[in-house]
Amino acid sequence: MKPVDLLTKTHPLLADRVRLAIMATLAAVPEPVDFNTLLASLELTKGNLASHVRRLEQAGLIEVHKEFIDRKPRTTYRCTSEGLAEVKNYLEKVETLLTPIQGG
Repeated sequence: MKPVDLLTKTHPLLADRVRLAIMATLAAVPEPVDFNTLLASLELTKGNLASHVRRLEQAGLIEVHKEFIDRKPRTTYRCTSEGLAEVKNYLEKVETLLTPIQGG
């Protein structure tokens, strides 16, 4: 199978490096991650992060929870089971591509 064939079998939203970084961050932890934590760890602007998480939410890859704590809004994100499966699929495809390069 050609490398391009492997990569086309991954979720198209994960082709973007920022969305992939968001998904990797959320998939790595079982608890929800708040907006400010994502913002700081990924070094994005608020608008940039907001637009990417909106696309991921619309695709069903993440869940968004909004609440008020002491009259301050708090938004958290969690990877859905579908999102986790897509991240694992992406990693498997990349590993398949890299194995021949690594001599394995």
